[in-house]
Amino acid sequence: MDCPFCKCDPYEYVDVGVGFVPVAVTCCDLGIDLIQYGGKKARQTLANMRSYSPRKKARAMKVLREYGIKPERRTRWQ
Repeated sequence: MDCPFCKCDPYEYVDVGVGFVPVAVTCCDLGIDLIQYGGKKARQTLANMRSYSPRKKARAMKVLREYGIKPERRTRWQ
């Protein structure tokens, strides 16, 4: 599972002898809020990112820029 905001693995893993177990969420602030606490702002931003509306996508990009996350530019052919 990857963080939908920063596109990296949100967990820190520890070896317990028989394998690795996720023990902590080490991700961006929005990712921590979404994965660990289920915060409303993070859920709303994720819904806006997945929306087809350009206005909602712009709102999501504004929130991502406030948190210092640089979203990838999408082109018409992706």
